[in-house]
Amino acid sequence: VRLWAAGEARPFYGALCPRCQAPTDFGRWRALPPGPRLRVAYEAAWRDPWEPFFVAPARGVPRFDESFLQYGFNRIQPGRGARGPAGLAGACELHVAGFRFAVLDGAFVTHRGFKEPGGFHRSREAELGLNRRRFRAFRQELRLRYPGSARRC
Repeated sequence: VRLWAAGEARPFYGALCPRCQAPTDFGRWRALPPGPRLRVAYEAAWRDPWEPFFVAPARGVPRFDESFLQYGFNRIQPGRGARGPAGLAGACELHVAGFRFAVLDGAFVTHRGFKEPGGFHRSREAELGLNRRRFRAFRQELRLRYPGSARRC
């Protein structure tokens, strides 16, 4: 929080896609009083295009979808065939499957350097476009996989 106040830290993608992390409500998180131990501070409702950083159980989560490759929709991509969701697709599936997201009061993830417009590799836009098309099909697959769920992405 001190580094954030000094301009040396900021929410991930804060300058590129503020709505990609908006459900976390960093303003609310930043205002939390310090506590003696880590705890759940509040729940956050999933909404597109949120890609939360999350901790999930080793068992009981949907399998990783290997079709999201390279840039976009795959930020937390585990190894091939691994368990666990990936990026936006994974968070979306967890939401549709009935999982809830909780924000922890004293936990945070750091990333060295700031993501800035123009600071990506040349094929980023093509990769992102391919993954966007794949995500549209993925959402349709979720309707078949979770027919009883009223939740959508």
